[in-house]
Amino acid sequence: MRSAIIFIAAAASAVALPAQAQDAGENNNGLQTGTRFERAPETANAAEARWMQKRVANCVFNRNKAEVRELLANSDFYSIQFDRIEQEPETLFDDLEVSFCIGRLMRGVDDQAYHTYMQIQYATLRNLLAEEAYLRDFDGPPAVAQGVQDVAARFTGVRAHPQVRAIASLADCLTFNAAQDAHELLNARPGTDSESEAIDRIGPVLAACANTDEESLTIQTSLIRQMAADGLWSRSHYAAAQVEES
Repeated sequence: MRSAIIFIAAAASAVALPAQAQDAGENNNGLQTGTRFERAPETANAAEARWMQKRVANCVFNRNKAEVRELLANSDFYSIQFDRIEQEPETLFDDLEVSFCIGRLMRGVDDQAYHTYMQIQYATLRNLLAEEAYLRDFDGPPAVAQGVQDVAARFTGVRAHPQVRAIASLADCLTFNAAQDAHELLNARPGTDSESEAIDRIGPVLAACANTDEESLTIQTSLIRQMAADGLWSRSHYAAAQVEES
């Protein structure tokens, strides 16, 4: 998979969820779990890199709002359906002006402090853009219909891999049971106390949603934030679409 190379500090890679969580057909709606949540440690450089990633994504969204919204409507947590959008895989980063946004960011950064290459893959860029689009297009999470946890409209007319459905179900469970905390997480600057406090509130909910037999669930903040972004954008986007159709 093609990646954009970003000339800033390397961010921490995402940690895979336990097999039980990945393969679960449905999540724990009762939120009763004996699994302990542990936030993965993060270096100051990794936190700063996530803040820089967010600024790049914000720039990309601001310069290409229509294209980003189309991309989000035709993608999932892991992949983009390029046959449904105008961009091609080979030119996506150029079309979205990712390099321009990186260059603008780097003009205000000490090159000596941030000189490690970072790779942003399609999926990571998509989830970073979901965060920016959600924060710009919606004032907060939509009202959650009682008992309606999964956002079924995600996969209308699309054949999704079981792993895609599993991560979507996990994101939907998180934003169904902790919508406001997930919103506050996305509102918080990466690496701040506000972000850490939101993660601490979300953690037990996420551990219950994972429906795993593992004694502890350790997930990096970057992955939790991406799941919150995917869940909140999807729930808000499809709720708004239903209102427009009615």
